[in-house]
Amino acid sequence: MSSKMHAGVIGGLLALVWAGSVAPGRAQAPDPPFSWEAATVYFVMIDRFANGDPSNDHAYGRGLDADGEPYDLDPSTPFRGGDLAGLTQKIEEGYFDDLGVHALWITNPFEQIHGGIGGGEDDFPSHACRGYRVLDFTELDAALGTEADFRRFVDTAHARGLRVMLDGGLHAAGALGDDGERSDRTRADSAWARWWGPEWVRAGLTGYDPRDESETPRCPSGFKTGSETPVEIPATLREKWGPEKLAKEKAGLDAFFARTGYPRTPRYHLIKWVTDWVERYGIDGFRVNATGRAEPETWRALKREAVRALRAWKAAHPAEALDDLDFRMTGEAEGRGVERDAYFEAGFDALLNAAFQPVAAPGDLDSLYTVYAGRINGDPSFNVLSYVSSREARSIDRARLLEAGTRLLMLPGGVVIRYGDETVRPPGADVSAADQPTRAPVNREAVDADVLAHWQKLGRFRRRHPAVARGAHRKLADAPYAFHRHYASGTSTDDVIVVMGAEGRTRLNVSRVFPDDTVLRDAYTGKIAIVSYGLVTFLPGPQGVLLLEEAR
Repeated sequence: MSSKMHAGVIGGLLALVWAGSVAPGRAQAPDPPFSWEAATVYFVMIDRFANGDPSNDHAYGRGLDADGEPYDLDPSTPFRGGDLAGLTQKIEEGYFDDLGVHALWITNPFEQIHGGIGGGEDDFPSHACRGYRVLDFTELDAALGTEADFRRFVDTAHARGLRVMLDGGLHAAGALGDDGERSDRTRADSAWARWWGPEWVRAGLTGYDPRDESETPRCPSGFKTGSETPVEIPATLREKWGPEKLAKEKAGLDAFFARTGYPRTPRYHLIKWVTDWVERYGIDGFRVNATGRAEPETWRALKREAVRALRAWKAAHPAEALDDLDFRMTGEAEGRGVERDAYFEAGFDALLNAAFQPVAAPGDLDSLYTVYAGRINGDPSFNVLSYVSSREARSIDRARLLEAGTRLLMLPGGVVIRYGDETVRPPGADVSAADQPTRAPVNREAVDADVLAHWQKLGRFRRRHPAVARGAHRKLADAPYAFHRHYASGTSTDDVIVVMGAEGRTRLNVSRVFPDDTVLRDAYTGKIAIVSYGLVTFLPGPQGVLLLEEAR
């Protein structure tokens, strides 16, 4: 290197330091254009996340005893008071910006059964806090806030560049437990004659068709999405709505069926109601629960109507629209991994990946990354959302969340952070309901600051570099493990090097990625170094991770 060139490099290096651009995790350039293929999604169980308005904690009398007094909210009680106001506050505080999150997936916000549904072997009081016991698809559950709160939440998320996904499914009818037998214990079978009715649902009740596991897809207690029998608005909603709202809803349904030509079956009523929220608020996507419990045409029709609804919202709100992307639909299908199947022909853009969790800690990481990058990034019409914790499976070992966070957030394809994994949320009570320990409240008063900072640095690096999720993967070294990700789109390229398990002064051969005199920055520590003779040396932080990017 000539002395003149060397002086120029050193001068540029000093300028970077003087400008403060070496602060750990600070972005050096605007985020790249959003892509669902590279999305980091944060799953929020609203009732467990943040309580911004205590006045709605006992909506519909939930959590109150016969005398109207609150019962003890012990660890086994799945009713915690979180709401949209609290979630909106965390958005405004920049909590999700700090994690590099692109989209928020929230539990089903529609009005749920008001009473309890039992819990496991009835060893704890349970309410429909997950959102899978819908009583009214046209109303927000009052425990989460008002429709003004919902609009403020969505608008605030969009203003911060966050997309919004609703959790849901079209199979679970309110007031039924998983076995079709438990229900609101204050009502007798005779009262269910004024419920949804046997034309709408299957149920373990007199006069209703029972569930039939022999059918494909399975038809558990819940809505008859495959029925070809026309239905009227059920008695439970006619009585609940009253004359004014009933007339409005009838007019809306008449317009919907006139426009689409769909038959007036349960399937299309449900699709109309849930896609109204898309067109009214600009919802960006659905995560659909239990996709195997409804027919492919149900999902295709839902996707068609949701796409139309989001396009209509964006046309009516050009200043608020974040992009011109179409509605996104992700499915949950039991046991699915990183392989394409028939669900992608039924309207789904991605599926949850249940295969990553068991190998999130042990195993050959490079082989895993190579397979994921090849399968996901080699097919632009295919993607998955991977996770390390979920309701359907045990949470990842709380002692391994540093390692699990590294492996997850450096994974090709889309990823999901389950609320509280980044704070080391402790598991819930060990009760008979197997998924209850995965649904504890966020540990606001006992956050593991080291783990949170680790996830934040990784998440921001992932958000800044599309190469992490969408790039070609190539191993550079075994010990410490180092790899290169490269992504090209049009005339722009993105290259990063990630090192895991580094200890002490770590020298890397980066000649196949960066030429001599390139100034590299470790986004984890903020340190910078110059490539010389193809080599670069960094001192990693205590977690042994290096996140190398070109300092510009």
